[in-house]
Formats: sequence, structure tokens, C-alpha cells
Amino acid sequence: MTDPGPLQEPLPLGGGAVARRTADGIVLEFPMGRSPGAALCMGGFALLCGLMPALGLSALLPLDGANASAMVSLALIGGFAAPFIIASVVFAGLAAYIMANALRVEIDATGARSERRVFGYRCTANAIRREDITDIEPRISARYQNFFSATPRYTLVAKHRNERQHDVVIAEDIAGQALMIAVRGLMSTALDIKISQ
Repeated sequence: MTDPGPLQEPLPLGGGAVARRTADGIVLEFPMGRSPGAALCMGGFALLCGLMPALGLSALLPLDGANASAMVSLALIGGFAAPFIIASVVFAGLAAYIMANALRVEIDATGARSERRVFGYRCTANAIRREDITDIEPRISARYQNFFSATPRYTLVAKHRNERQHDVVIAEDIAGQALMIAVRGLMSTALDIKISQ
């Protein structure tokens, strides 16, 4: 892998995300709202999941309290509708999470540190020492793929040498293979490690 050279000014990563050179290494910032397409798709699916059972149940309303067959019908249809309503809530939550989360990563010769915030509140912080990193693994991130774009979006993960649960996400939502290779090269240079091709 060739050295991508010095990072003279911020490298745009798409969706407002940037990589910046610091005195010690690099900082990558992935702001809130960087993936509106993926959030829109999940939000649309959540709307469909909630709308269909709501329409079906609304056909039975208003109920006559004395009509036992209407009550049984409502209970049966409600039982079939409940999983769709739960799915609607889950997908709406995922859409909100995708839009509301931000990731900041600092990489230098000592290792990598990441901090994830949701609605501005810190929810996770991870770190991995340089000696424990065996590779920077690119993964195609399914949650950022959508119907509106054929460009693959990558997540970069610092692989821990012993324990997989200590792997650290150090970049996400990077559009295209060429940009992913450039960012991966910057990271390997900042960490002073060799990465697999």
C-alpha cells in the first residue's frame, strides 16, 4: 500500500464527514444526519408496517360493546397486527438512530479511540492500543445501503489480535472503494502498521 501523502486540508468523506490531520495523527468526524437516504428508507418501511394494521383495525371501529363476534374479530386481527406494529416501532427507532448518531475517532501512534453520541449525548466510548490492532478490516455496511444508490458504503473496523468483542469501529458510511482505500491508508500511516491488501 502506498502512502497517500500528507493531509493538507480536511478530506471530505461524504455526508459532512471529514478526516483532519492533527499534530499526533488524524481525527475523523462523522456528524449527525449523514445518511438521510438510509434513514428515509427505514422510516418509509416503518410507516408501511404501521399503516397497514391501522387501516385493518380501523375498519372494525367503532365497536358495539354488546357484540361478541366483533370483539372476537378485533382480538384475532389485533393478534395478527401486533407484530407489524412492533416492527413499525423498531424500524422508526432505527431510522431515528441513524439520523441522530455521530461518531468521532482519534487515531495516532498509540492506537485508536472512538466516541459515539446520540442526540449529542455520549453513549459509547471505545479504545484499542496500536499493539492490539492486527488489521483495519473493511466491511460493506448493510444499514447504509439503500435503493437510491448503487455505491457501496464501507465501515472500517480495527481488528483486535485476540478478542473479536474488542474490535473498534473507526470509520463508517464511507462511499465507494477508492475513498475507503484512501482512508484506510491514512489510518495505517497514522498507526504505523501494515495492513492486508
